[in-house]
Amino acid sequence: MLEFSPLCLQRLNLDQRLSKILDNVDSVHLDIMDGEFVPNEAFDVEGINNFKCKIPKHVHIMAHDPDKYINKLKNIDSISFHLEVGDTLNIIKNIKKKNIKVGIVVSPQTPIEGIFDYIDLIDRVIIMSVEPGFSGQKYLPDTSSKIIKLRKFSKDIEIAIDGGMNEHTIREVRTLGANSFIICSVIVKSDDIVSKILELKKSSKMGTINNNLLEKDINT
Repeated sequence: MLEFSPLCLQRLNLDQRLSKILDNVDSVHLDIMDGEFVPNEAFDVEGINNFKCKIPKHVHIMAHDPDKYINKLKNIDSISFHLEVGDTLNIIKNIKKKNIKVGIVVSPQTPIEGIFDYIDLIDRVIIMSVEPGFSGQKYLPDTSSKIIKLRKFSKDIEIAIDGGMNEHTIREVRTLGANSFIICSVIVKSDDIVSKILELKKSSKMGTINNNLLEKDINT
């Protein structure tokens, strides 16, 4: 599943491409940043609530106090927050009150095992494969072992990979067990947006989960 993050459109002044992209991807990924948990800022609550599209809207909160935003968000399909902010159980309960899907995000330095106690309470895990807060970064190789460990622990949890996604890395992470791929730069920088999206979708289908990897002990 291709989950488009429009944040880099704003940074590259390419907003006119948005409608064509949304017509061809599977969902949209909207970031909230408090300027402290990560140094940049992104969409605000009003901008997300007013964001019109026909596909699912997923919100990724990069903030020390997710509850500050959760209760104000409307017309969305999921909210994901960072494990690193703490108070995990209460934040999960607060999101569940909205009758939407719950996700936990794991930053590159955070061991994936930290979310295992919460797997049965959530719907998706977002593994940051780049440092949060900046677009256009390269995929961090350590992400691969996290995907394998998580998929080995849970066969059913949705695994989304955020950052560094292109036709090559999408195929790799799909083979390791990921389901969704959060992407922006490689699409908006393409001369032919629709063809690039079709190429990315084809790559995701070519990557088939390798169950042999899930049977091995991953110690890295």
